[in-house]
Amino acid sequence: MRRLLFFGLALAVVAVGYAAASERFSLGLLNPFGERQRLPALRSQEMPFRYPVRLWRDGVEGEVLLRVHITEAGAVDSVQLERSSGHAQLDSIALRGATQLLYHPAAEGDEVVAVWAMLPVQFKRSSVTASTEGR
Repeated sequence: MRRLLFFGLALAVVAVGYAAASERFSLGLLNPFGERQRLPALRSQEMPFRYPVRLWRDGVEGEVLLRVHITEAGAVDSVQLERSSGHAQLDSIALRGATQLLYHPAAEGDEVVAVWAMLPVQFKRSSVTASTEGR
């Protein structure tokens, strides 16, 4: 049992070292295609999706799945509804809000590229929302 635990710990240390060396020296060891890739990342934590008070009070919840096209500049220039929440107003808010998002663009190596990405938008009542909504 101790050997197995020691072996697992040693393997974890080697894996972490391997990943750190690959990242630090840009060796591309972990990417079999030989290119460094960076996924798009949101520029701001502020979300443009406003949960309608009436729907929140009525207990309407849902998740909208969007397919968004992020340009080389980091703007969203196209949005498609991949999966509906089942409520047209929530879908509409998600579609409209997604066009206002700004991203740090994706990159392949040193080249900035446009990409399609999946964006889930959740409309969910939470205790935090409930406590601030009543004020």
